Amino acid sequence: MGILTDHKIDAINHYAPLHYLPFIARSGKLLGKPALKDQGFAATHLRSMSSAHDIARGFGEYGFLTLDRQPRILAAKLKAGFPHIGILVPAKTIEGTVFSLCRYNVAMTRYLRRGNKSGFEESSTNGRYYETKQIPIAREDNDKISMLNAFADSDTMIEVLVEGGVDLPPDTTIVCYSDEDSELAAHILEATGMEWAISTELPAGPYNRDPHYVKAVSDFVAKALAEPDWRGNGLEFDRV
Repeated sequence: MGILTDHKIDAINHYAPLHYLPFIARSGKLLGKPALKDQGFAATHLRSMSSAHDIARGFGEYGFLTLDRQPRILAAKLKAGFPHIGILVPAKTIEGTVFSLCRYNVAMTRYLRRGNKSGFEESSTNGRYYETKQIPIAREDNDKISMLNAFADSDTMIEVLVEGGVDLPPDTTIVCYSDEDSELAAHILEATGMEWAISTELPAGPYNRDPHYVKAVSDFVAKALAEPDWRGNGLEFDRV
C-alpha cells in the first residue's frame, strides 16, 4: 500500500484534447514541458493560457495530473464542443514515481510568493515552498498525508505533480465522453499498437460536439497517424 492507495485513491487523472492521443499513445508517456520541447513540439503545442504560468511559477518540468474526476476546465471544454479525453493512471504507478501534491491551481491562482508578496502560508496541509517555486507543495510523505487527510474528500482540486512526467502502464484507461469520441480513440490506439482500455462516461455537464472542432480534430488525428514525425499544427483548444 502507499499514500494514495491508503486514502482509497485507485486512479489519478490527466485531461487532454483528444487530438493529443496519437502522440501520447505512440510515446506511452505524459511528458513535462522540457521533454516535449526536446521531442520537437513547439510552444503552440502547449496550453496557451497556462503553460507560461506553469514555467514561471517553477513547475515546468512536471507532468500534471489531478485527483478530480470532473474538473471545471474539462467541463468548460466539453461545453464548448471541443473533444477531450481523460487518462486514468493507476495510483500504484504514480506511487512508483517522485511526485508532489498541490492543493492550489498552479496555473490559475494569483496568490503567489514573489516580489514582496508572501503567498500562501506554509503548513502541513498547505504544503511548503521549495527552490524558486511560488506556490507551496506537499513533497514529504507526512505533508502529503496531512493534505490528503484534510482535502481528499472535499471540493478542493488536488494536483498531482510528477517530476519528469509519467510512463503510462498497460492498465491505463482512456475516458471518452461520447460514443463518437470513443470510436476515434479506439482507432488511434489500434493504429499505434497501444492496448489501453477505453471507457465511455457521461460528462458532468453538457457536451454537444461542435462540427467545426470535430473536423479539425479528425483531420489532425489522420495526419498525426499518417506522419509519425509530424508535431502538430498548433490546433488551439484553450480559447474555446
